This record gives sequence, C-alpha cells and structure tokens, in this order.
Amino acid sequence: MALVLNATPLMYLSRSGGLQLLKSLNTRIYTPKAVYDEVVVEGRRLGKPGADLVDRYVQEGVITVRSPKSKMKLSSKVAGAARGSDWPVDDGEAEVLALAQELDCTAIIDEQVGRNLARLHGIEVHGTVYLLILAHNNGALTKDQTLAMFKRIVAEGWRISVEDYTAIMEELEQL
Repeated sequence: MALVLNATPLMYLSRSGGLQLLKSLNTRIYTPKAVYDEVVVEGRRLGKPGADLVDRYVQEGVITVRSPKSKMKLSSKVAGAARGSDWPVDDGEAEVLALAQELDCTAIIDEQVGRNLARLHGIEVHGTVYLLILAHNNGALTKDQTLAMFKRIVAEGWRISVEDYTAIMEELEQL
C-alpha cells in the first residue's frame, strides 16, 4: 500500500506534532509538487507553522515529492476547476487524485469534493483520521494517544462539523 497526501493532512499533522506518525506506517508516502509548493514554499512565505518540518521529512525521504505524468480529465469541463485540469478542485488535489490513480494507491484527502471525485473514478480515498487509525493499528499510538492527537488536530483549526467530530470520536473510542 502507498499513500498520496494532500495539503491538509500534511499541514495539520505537522502543526499538531503528529507528522512523525508517517514513519510508523511502513509504506511509501507521496505528495505531488503542487502540494509541496502549497505546504512548504507558500507556507514558509506566509510564516505558517509546520512548513519546515514537512520539508525536513521530504529531505529525509519519509515523503517523496512526485508529480503525476498527466492530469486526470473528467468527461466535461467543470466550472471552478483548477488551472489546466477539469477537476473542480485546486491544483494540489487534482495532482493528488491523478498521482493516486497513476500509482494505484490511496489518496489522503479531507475535502469532500476531492473525496467524492476519487470515489467516482475508483480511487481509494481516506482522510487524516485514517492515518491516525493506521498508526494505532501499527502500534505507534495507544487508544488514548490517538484520541489526544485527533483533538490536537482539531484544536489547530482543522475544520470539521459537530456531527463528523462526534462520529469520529465514537469510532476512535472503539479502538
């Protein structure tokens, strides 16, 4: 199994002190160039926390920056699509979806539109919480640590509805 991470999981794991979990997953971790530019290059320019840490993980080879060979295309143009793409998502998500399809691996995207597009095109997709559960299942986190990490991610500003928060907490309580 390999994973292609979008910006949101990288940003919030790094800000919450959870990026080291990627090392425990024992799998290839990719992110496309557009996501790297958003998280690291633009993050540094704006003084965002976590940008340097993500870059260090790239330099150490924990995360591989790799762009897809080609852009994915939907059957028709969609208003609001990223430049050069028919996907109604930003450049980073479009590249995550294209790379996940190209490499036949799992996309890690939190935004609902990107997740829906992944499913529409037969791409396995999960979100940040999936990474916490994988780390727990690999023995890198206890149940209490998993719950605490989820709460830290939310405290860092990760947007989530009350309904989704409740459902995730219930799922994590069952670990």
